[in-house]
Amino acid sequence: MRRDYFTCVFLGLIAGALMFVCFAPPYFVYGGINMRIFSPFEICMSFLYFLFFVMFLPIWGAFRKKIWINFGLAAYGFLAYVPSIFYPSAEAMVDPGLGTQLRAALLKGIYSMVQAPFAGVSALMGNGFASKAVYWILPLSLIWLLLFKVGRFYRNAYLADRLRSEPEPEAPQPAEPVKHAQEPEVLGTVITAPVSAASPADVSARKAAPVQPKPEQPQVKPPERPQVRPVHIKAPQKKDDVIELGAPKAKPASDEVIQLGAPKAQPKTDDVIQLGPPPSKPDDVIILGAPEPPKTGQ
Repeated sequence: MRRDYFTCVFLGLIAGALMFVCFAPPYFVYGGINMRIFSPFEICMSFLYFLFFVMFLPIWGAFRKKIWINFGLAAYGFLAYVPSIFYPSAEAMVDPGLGTQLRAALLKGIYSMVQAPFAGVSALMGNGFASKAVYWILPLSLIWLLLFKVGRFYRNAYLADRLRSEPEPEAPQPAEPVKHAQEPEVLGTVITAPVSAASPADVSARKAAPVQPKPEQPQVKPPERPQVRPVHIKAPQKKDDVIELGAPKAKPASDEVIQLGAPKAQPKTDDVIQLGPPPSKPDDVIILGAPEPPKTGQ
């Protein structure tokens, strides 16, 4: 993401310069000037371009530690130096070849593009100042970055040295916990009457009266909870439980005769008990006789 700052700044400068080239013919050309009249809109936009990209953005990028913004500005500033460094010499232009002509045309186009945004500034500050403004971008973007780097380094060194020289504060001793006297709990609501100044007679009477000990308040015991009989369990019968009985049955008198039925006849030991034949089992074999021969007469 930080490297995108470099691309955005570099391409933004080129896009702004192309906008000036598209809507107006180049004013500064390589080796001369095409004289023309500037509109108020072009002068205003040219001056804002100069303030933002030359005066404000290098300082803001260095202050906010946006190093890639300063590098993008420096790359565009170096692009302004390319035509003057790589343009073919006068001897090569006497009888130029195809490659030399293409290179010269490309470098002239780059020169016209980088100088186009500062054409309107020439109406306010002159041609010499406006033609050299683009060459300030490269040194200013690097100088401001270096100045802020050095300033931060010496500031951090000064603060570190100052912290070493200051004596370390003593660690605070832990405070002793405050012990509060335990006040007796008061049962109920206590209403205090307003206190008035006592007379001398009342003070002497209080001193003469014997001090009576305060009656001790009886300790109220919490009520005992009744024992709950468990569900579905039959409680054992206690000895002191009262068992209600009905009226007693009438006993027979001693002279009453109780009639009993005849005794059941019991078999004697010598009696013979006749039993039937035993039941036949399914696996018993029944022996049958031979079949009868058929009769001849029939």
